[in-house]
Amino acid sequence: MATASEYTAADELLFVARRALQMLRDPRTNARRLARLLDGLPMLADDVLETAEALYSGRGRIDSTSHAVTLIGFDRTERIVRRAVRREYCRLAQTDATVHAPLALLPARYGAI
Repeated sequence: MATASEYTAADELLFVARRALQMLRDPRTNARRLARLLDGLPMLADDVLETAEALYSGRGRIDSTSHAVTLIGFDRTERIVRRAVRREYCRLAQTDATVHAPLALLPARYGAI
Protein backbone atom coordinates (compact mmCIF):
# COMPACT_ATOMS: atom_id res chain seq x y z
CA MET A 1 0.00 0.00 0.00
CA ALA A 2 1.31 3.44 -0.86
CA THR A 3 2.38 5.65 2.02
CA ALA A 4 0.92 9.05 2.79
CA SER A 5 3.97 10.78 1.31
CA GLU A 6 3.56 8.84 -1.97
CA TYR A 7 -0.06 9.86 -2.19
CA THR A 8 0.96 13.43 -1.46
CA ALA A 9 3.50 13.37 -4.29
CA ALA A 10 0.94 11.79 -6.63
CA ASP A 11 -1.68 14.33 -5.62
CA GLU A 12 0.76 17.16 -6.25
CA LEU A 13 1.59 15.77 -9.70
CA LEU A 14 -2.08 15.41 -10.58
CA PHE A 15 -2.86 18.94 -9.38
CA VAL A 16 -0.01 20.48 -11.39
CA ALA A 17 -0.83 18.35 -14.43
CA ARG A 18 -4.51 19.30 -14.34
CA ARG A 19 -3.61 22.99 -14.05
CA ALA A 20 -1.01 22.69 -16.83
CA LEU A 21 -3.54 21.05 -19.17
CA GLN A 22 -6.02 23.86 -18.44
CA MET A 23 -3.35 26.43 -19.19
CA LEU A 24 -2.36 24.68 -22.41
CA ARG A 25 -5.94 24.99 -23.67
CA ASP A 26 -6.16 28.67 -22.73
CA PRO A 27 -5.17 30.96 -25.65
CA ARG A 28 -3.97 33.62 -23.17
CA THR A 29 -1.31 31.33 -21.68
CA ASN A 30 2.29 32.08 -22.48
CA ALA A 31 5.41 29.95 -22.04
CA ARG A 32 6.61 31.92 -19.04
CA ARG A 33 3.42 31.33 -17.01
CA LEU A 34 3.35 27.65 -17.93
CA ALA A 35 7.04 27.27 -17.06
CA ARG A 36 6.49 28.77 -13.60
CA LEU A 37 3.88 26.08 -12.94
CA LEU A 38 6.06 23.26 -14.31
CA ASP A 39 9.07 24.47 -12.30
CA GLY A 40 7.04 23.75 -9.16
CA LEU A 41 7.34 20.06 -9.97
CA PRO A 42 10.95 19.28 -10.92
CA MET A 43 10.03 15.96 -12.55
CA LEU A 44 7.90 17.72 -15.18
CA ALA A 45 10.36 20.55 -15.67
CA ASP A 46 13.18 18.03 -16.19
CA ASP A 47 11.13 16.10 -18.76
CA VAL A 48 10.45 19.31 -20.71
CA LEU A 49 14.10 20.37 -20.58
CA GLU A 50 15.37 16.93 -21.58
CA THR A 51 13.00 16.81 -24.55
CA ALA A 52 14.07 20.25 -25.74
CA GLU A 53 17.75 19.39 -25.32
CA ALA A 54 17.30 16.15 -27.25
CA LEU A 55 15.52 17.89 -30.11
CA TYR A 56 17.64 21.03 -30.28
CA SER A 57 21.08 19.90 -29.14
CA GLY A 58 23.89 21.81 -30.77
CA ARG A 59 21.68 24.80 -31.61
CA GLY A 60 22.39 26.84 -28.54
CA ARG A 61 21.94 26.59 -24.82
CA ILE A 62 18.53 25.86 -23.29
CA ASP A 63 18.76 27.44 -19.87
CA SER A 64 15.16 27.62 -18.64
CA THR A 65 11.91 25.73 -18.72
CA SER A 66 10.31 28.72 -20.40
CA HIS A 67 12.82 28.57 -23.23
CA ALA A 68 12.29 24.81 -23.55
CA VAL A 69 8.48 25.22 -23.74
CA THR A 70 8.93 27.87 -26.43
CA LEU A 71 11.15 25.57 -28.47
CA ILE A 72 9.11 22.38 -28.25
CA GLY A 73 5.69 24.03 -28.32
CA PHE A 74 2.50 23.53 -26.36
CA ASP A 75 1.44 20.33 -28.15
CA ARG A 76 4.61 18.46 -27.23
CA THR A 77 4.52 19.92 -23.71
CA GLU A 78 0.99 18.57 -23.34
CA ARG A 79 2.17 15.10 -24.38
CA ILE A 80 4.97 15.26 -21.81
CA VAL A 81 2.52 16.19 -19.04
CA ARG A 82 0.11 13.41 -20.02
CA ARG A 83 2.97 10.88 -20.16
CA ALA A 84 4.10 11.88 -16.66
CA VAL A 85 0.58 11.34 -15.31
CA ARG A 86 0.33 7.92 -16.96
CA ARG A 87 3.73 6.96 -15.55
CA GLU A 88 2.64 7.97 -12.04
CA TYR A 89 -0.65 6.06 -12.30
CA CYS A 90 1.23 2.94 -13.41
CA ARG A 91 3.72 3.30 -10.58
CA LEU A 92 0.95 3.62 -7.99
CA ALA A 93 -0.98 0.71 -9.50
CA GLN A 94 2.10 -1.53 -9.35
CA THR A 95 2.78 -0.50 -5.76
CA ASP A 96 -0.79 -1.27 -4.69
CA ALA A 97 -0.92 -4.54 -6.65
CA THR A 98 2.33 -5.76 -5.10
CA VAL A 99 1.09 -5.10 -1.59
CA HIS A 100 -2.38 -6.59 -2.08
CA ALA A 101 -1.41 -9.59 -4.22
CA PRO A 102 -1.04 -12.05 -1.30
CA LEU A 103 -4.49 -11.07 0.00
CA ALA A 104 -6.01 -11.82 -3.41
CA LEU A 105 -4.61 -15.37 -3.23
CA LEU A 106 -6.23 -16.21 0.12
CA PRO A 107 -9.62 -17.43 -1.18
CA ALA A 108 -7.97 -19.65 -3.81
CA ARG A 109 -5.56 -21.19 -1.33
CA TYR A 110 -8.03 -21.80 1.46
CA GLY A 111 -11.23 -22.32 -0.49
CA ALA A 112 -10.82 -26.12 -0.48
CA ILE A 113 -10.28 -26.38 3.28
